[in-house]
Amino acid sequence: MTTPIIASTLPTSRRVSHNDYRVEKITSTPPDTFSLESAPISIPSLINITLPPKLSDRKRVQSLAVILSALTDQDRRTCTMVSRAFRYAVYLSATHILTQKYHGRRLNQIMKRHPQNTTNMWPYLRQRQNEVAFWRHAFQNSWVGRYNSSLGIDPLSARLWASADDEKQVVVALRFILTRLWFTLSVGTNERDPSAWLKHTVEDAQEVVKGEIWAITIRDGNSLSEFYVLESTCEVIGRALNAPQLEVYSSGLRADWSRYIASHTGISAGPHSLISENLRWANYEEYDRGISRHWLRRISSEANVGLSKKMVAERYVLACVVANSISGQWMSSNQMAQEFAGLPSRVTLAAIRGKTPKINLYLPAHHHVESVHFTTPKGVPLHPALAVIQTPAREYVVLKDNGMQVGCEEDGVANVWMHVLGCDKNGIAL
Repeated sequence: MTTPIIASTLPTSRRVSHNDYRVEKITSTPPDTFSLESAPISIPSLINITLPPKLSDRKRVQSLAVILSALTDQDRRTCTMVSRAFRYAVYLSATHILTQKYHGRRLNQIMKRHPQNTTNMWPYLRQRQNEVAFWRHAFQNSWVGRYNSSLGIDPLSARLWASADDEKQVVVALRFILTRLWFTLSVGTNERDPSAWLKHTVEDAQEVVKGEIWAITIRDGNSLSEFYVLESTCEVIGRALNAPQLEVYSSGLRADWSRYIASHTGISAGPHSLISENLRWANYEEYDRGISRHWLRRISSEANVGLSKKMVAERYVLACVVANSISGQWMSSNQMAQEFAGLPSRVTLAAIRGKTPKINLYLPAHHHVESVHFTTPKGVPLHPALAVIQTPAREYVVLKDNGMQVGCEEDGVANVWMHVLGCDKNGIAL
């Protein structure tokens, strides 16, 4: 399981207790420190409920538990003093609350390991409640959340805030919200209301290929549409057949992506290869998947900060591959390199022979990563959402959480992003 981290800053918390179980309750988080990172935690230990009622009273316990699940914490606490049967029912009411509000694969896995009629599920319920409270509070106090609030948008369904099926659901869904906003502000749409598609609620997020590809379901009124996105950047690679024809989305799931997904899912799935293995870049001696080998060795001693920098570098690389690598017309790496250099491209043999093409991710040399920085040259911290990427030619200012550019060395952070983020041209928070 994972728990969110907000820019390595711990939230303010206070101790509370309920039903003989003490938990951490989040009360506040520092503003502008929203980050889509996760760290592993363990499931709280679950033990049997003590002091069971008499056998003659146990037949009433389950029906009492259903009723008690609708009461407030204070009322349930009072009910524990009535009798052993009521006390036992209060403990069992946690299971009913979990079933009502957090039903999904995560809960099912817990239920399979612990008998529902005898286990105190309050520790697990409190953990799930705190996860939702944490993410909601962190998002609402972030620049992304404030922008969505200004449009009157609640971007995620209640089920997604709870990460019902996978602990990474809310992370991927919020990254999709971020990337959707980036495309709207940086690329634009042909719709009369540029913010119209920002108002579509993200209804669901399901992992398709572990650690690489997710299916995002969005709701527009009564209409549901499904899109496939990359986990690290949440850029859309294709849409399901039920998706509408929108300018901002690709027109369908391309054959190479369809083949890749099919080869990594289902009974016929073969040995797992990574998307990054399809990346092509120049100068393999000095760069590993487009990132300086010398720099990677240098940050290996920086512990968590080094890992964060490496993650931002990998997202930047994937965000900067030639557009046809991800969507649009399929092209080979050679075709993309030739077109990028202004040379005429050639028809590929795969297209002539009718073979299903494979994924080609081509990274231009001027987007090779020399280093990643979270501070200015003078050591001043950048806005928590930003990082600076040093490439062979220039510096780029990017969003940490999806690697996409919001500024460059010569011009600084773009005006629209200065306004949205609340920073100056140098990327320093105001």
